[in-house]
Amino acid sequence: MDAVSLNIAGFWRIYEIHRLISQGAYPNCPALAKKLETSLRTVERDIERLRDLFRAPIEFDRARKGYRYTEPFELPPMKFREGEAIAMFLGQKLLMQCKGTPFEEFVSQAMAKIRMFLPESIEMNVEKALGAVSFHSEPLRGEEMEVAERYQTLTTAIAQQRSVTTDYFTASRQAVTNRKIDPYHLRLVDGAWYCIGYCHERQEVRTFALDRMMNLKITDDSFETPAEFSVEEYLESSWAIERGEPRRGVIEFDQSQAPYIRGKRWHKSQVLDELPNGNLRMTLNIGGLGEVMRWVMSLGSHAWVVQPDDLRARIVMELEAALEKYEAMAGETRGPAQLALFE
Repeated sequence: MDAVSLNIAGFWRIYEIHRLISQGAYPNCPALAKKLETSLRTVERDIERLRDLFRAPIEFDRARKGYRYTEPFELPPMKFREGEAIAMFLGQKLLMQCKGTPFEEFVSQAMAKIRMFLPESIEMNVEKALGAVSFHSEPLRGEEMEVAERYQTLTTAIAQQRSVTTDYFTASRQAVTNRKIDPYHLRLVDGAWYCIGYCHERQEVRTFALDRMMNLKITDDSFETPAEFSVEEYLESSWAIERGEPRRGVIEFDQSQAPYIRGKRWHKSQVLDELPNGNLRMTLNIGGLGEVMRWVMSLGSHAWVVQPDDLRARIVMELEAALEKYEAMAGETRGPAQLALFE
């Protein structure tokens, strides 16, 4: 075993154990497990690592019922290069955008511990780098504490492989039904958490939004995640999370949006073709056309659907309905003065 095999939490526990032994506190495994909020077996492994990996002269004092060093001993300093420290804290800063999960507090605690190992000069440079970078992420959909509690319940159910029951609100039908679900996977998309799992009512794998799950409870019924289940395959044709029968889609973009579209891989099936007039065409196989429709509409007049015909017709209906509302609000006055507001 080498130092690389220890994660940050492991290093922190070992440094805490070393500190207590060095102070003459004579800690034993049960006391350490309670103080470090971990299992007895984990502490026993940490003691073994302290002895075997770091060659600590440690022994158990039967008279004092705790561990002590038989000679002076110091752990080697935990060193980070400036770039490594900055990378970790940038990752922490990005992770903290995902508020509302039980991991939010753990991330903060872990980063506070890591700071203790940083030399002052590096910590100052890290703070300077963090001040120069920010992230924008979608706010969490739903009430934060309720979503966090459901998230925690589902992670427990997944770990224990226990089915859950919930009263689920289906937005498309505006109805609430009781469901029994075998949860397989949790996924965050655009600020909303989703659970992918087997629905006993529909007898197939379905996707459920956590903010629509009410009265969520873990049952005594166990399940096994099918060996053939893969979240990547399940969402293979999805734009993000919405599923449907894969269909061929063709979308064109004008010259103003073409550089933006070229600069990102939007879907793994996409093929881009340059058009003679400077426009760009995207061809892809996609399921869940609702997400594609909303994306195309977000680009305004700079993007339009060529295929499939029914998706194009649906967008036309949405735009006509929107136009009617704007005309009603403006009293059908869309002259040069109003248009100038958008120039």
